[in-house]
Parts: sequence; C-alpha cells; structure tokens
Amino acid sequence: MTQESQDQSAVTPLRKQSAPNVTKQLTHLRSDPSSTDFYICEFPKSGVTFLTVLIANALLIANGYSARATFASVRNYIVDLCIGEHVASHAFQNPPLRFYKIHSVFSPQFIHSLYLVRHPVDVMASNLRYAIGRGWWQPDNSDDFLSHPILGIEAWKRHVQGWLVDNSFASDVIFVHLLRYEDLVSDSERELRNIDVNFGWHLPEAAITGAVEAASRENMRNQESMYRQHNPNHKFEFVSSLGSEVAPNFRERVIASCAEELNLLGY
Repeated sequence: MTQESQDQSAVTPLRKQSAPNVTKQLTHLRSDPSSTDFYICEFPKSGVTFLTVLIANALLIANGYSARATFASVRNYIVDLCIGEHVASHAFQNPPLRFYKIHSVFSPQFIHSLYLVRHPVDVMASNLRYAIGRGWWQPDNSDDFLSHPILGIEAWKRHVQGWLVDNSFASDVIFVHLLRYEDLVSDSERELRNIDVNFGWHLPEAAITGAVEAASRENMRNQESMYRQHNPNHKFEFVSSLGSEVAPNFRERVIASCAEELNLLGY
C-alpha cells in the first residue's frame, strides 16, 4: 500500500448505514398479554434507562429480592420489546406487575403506560451524538439532522402527538402516566411516589427510598463505567449530564418547531 493510500484510508468517512426505526408500531399483538402488564415508553434518548432501573429496583425491594437492577442487568427484569417482541418480562408478585420497555408510537395494546418525555433540544442533541457514534450520520452536518425522518424533530413531534393528543379520546381506557425526564432527575423520590399513588401499588417505604438510592446518577454512572470496563464494545455514554451544549441555531430551530408540544408538556 502506498503512502497516499494509507493517508486516504486513515480519513475514510463514516460508513453510510440506515438508522433502525425503533419507533415503529409493534408488528404483532403481544402473544401473551396480561392485565398486569405495564409499558415504559419514550422517544429514543429521553432517559428510559434511568427510569427502568428506578422501577425495577423498587419492585425488587418490594418483593424481597436481594438482587438489584443495574445498567447491565435491568433487562433481566424489564424486557426491551425493540429487541424481542415476544419475550416475557419478569413477573413480580407484590404488586402483581410485568414491565416492558418500548420506543413504539402509540398502540392501544399498551393499556398501562409510563410515557417519558424530555426537552426536544436535549433529545435531538443526544440522538445526533448517538447517530454519529453509530455511523448513521456525518459529524459535520448537524443542521440537516433535525430533518432526519426517524430521529429528527418531526419524528419526535409525531411521537408526542400520537401518545398525548391524537389518541386522547382513549384516556379512560388506555391509562398513561406522563413523566418529564427533568422532573425525574430533580426529584426521583417524588416522581416514584406519584406513580405509586396513581396506580395504587402501595410500595413499602424501603422500596421507594432504596430504589432512588440504587438509581442515583452517581450509582448509574458507576454502573455504566463498570460495564464499559468489562465490555470493550461499549463506546457510548447513556448516563450523561442533564443538559446538552448545542449551537444557538440548532436550539432555536428545535424550539421554534416544537412550540405546540413544549406548551403541552409544560416546558
């Protein structure tokens, strides 16, 4: 190989790959649905890992388990339906619940759902970083990313509108508990207590306080660091800082495009 060839290979651009559409509706009805099934739903990069660890640990403690859900083990207890649509989650006995994680647009089969939202500026910035890391997007083209058909602004808006506006007529049949990621981070205990009261679980005090401690941002960062040490393929940072540093025009475009949704969500 010539020196010129070596130099060219060293700056080869990222491979063009297609981002998977994880927000698409599930292709089949759940094969073994239960009235005790709950779904944790979000548009990608809205903070679902944190929420699943919090919920899983609350249920583990309430049911007397010594095991704890971590960054690396939470799917033992809350299955990601984007990976396997027909895998059953762990069934807890008290309260009787099974939890599933999903990025899907609204579906009437999600009878009980925790719908997690995050400020769209942070969602778009996080998705952009992830897409670059995965080789789905070139790092020098951030403005056009906001028009990405799967990960961009309009996709986020459709997701929120589908869950909270287009199907609002079903609110007395499909029970949706809305959470904002920022509120969850600032006061996890309050938000967990609100979920507990809303759905009548009556979690013991130790389950609530223990879950909050196990899912603290410091513990979550340490858990992800441990996972990264033992898996050299884990290059990303899921437990990141609350806000995102973005260019002013990037932020302004997102906010201008999402004015209706921001008002709906109380931002």
